[in-house]
Amino acid sequence: MSAWRRKGLELFYDIRFSFVGKGDTVYSLIFELRDRVVKSHLNNDNEDLDKIYNYAEWCFYQYRRSNYLNNAICVGFYEHLVEDEITRRAIPYRIKPDIFESVKTLFEWMLRKNKGLYEELVEEYNKINNTNFVI
Repeated sequence: MSAWRRKGLELFYDIRFSFVGKGDTVYSLIFELRDRVVKSHLNNDNEDLDKIYNYAEWCFYQYRRSNYLNNAICVGFYEHLVEDEITRRAIPYRIKPDIFESVKTLFEWMLRKNKGLYEELVEEYNKINNTNFVI
């Protein structure tokens, strides 16, 4: 069994049938988590949010072993966090600076039609995390 699937089963056993089929890929789980993260924010379910963001971090940091997992989590999960206000506002609190630095161009691209939201995100991120990312 692949490492991403094993880790997913540890954390998200309740939705296992959405990503354990032969044809399922890590994207199958990531798409589930994308919807789930919004619901968990709306429900203030910090335990579930910790699981989701920790899984995303784990996938991100697999770049040394698997660029596939890193790319999947960046384009399948992180870049979509800016689509919903509740997840966009959580980015400064939930995304580590090294990850933010790697995905901020994805955020910029996703918010290209509303540059003001991107600028607000970077300014807020810098303020909360004492960073100095350029807009």
